[in-house]
Amino acid sequence: MTENTNTGGMSKLISADVNLHAMKRLYEEVTLALQTMPDLQQAFVRATRLADDLREMADGAALTRAKVAARIHDAEGLSLAVLATRLGVSKARADQLLKAARGG
Repeated sequence: MTENTNTGGMSKLISADVNLHAMKRLYEEVTLALQTMPDLQQAFVRATRLADDLREMADGAALTRAKVAARIHDAEGLSLAVLATRLGVSKARADQLLKAARGG
């Protein structure tokens, strides 16, 4: 790996961390706003939409996690047992991650 590639990777990692922190702050702001809205019906409707959107995002994050696990598996040629140990999950969970990443 070249220094340039490594630097670019580090930059993306820092950007991801910064953006994740910003998302968490924004979530806190949104929930506080919803909890203090004077129109309770509108607050409920918007909180429902927030919950739906967060569920969708959580599902997407889980798929991203599975795809990264599959990339590790493929790039390093790991057995299922070694992948499980590397990820700190059971062998069955590692298999589930690989199946999810491959759409199965």
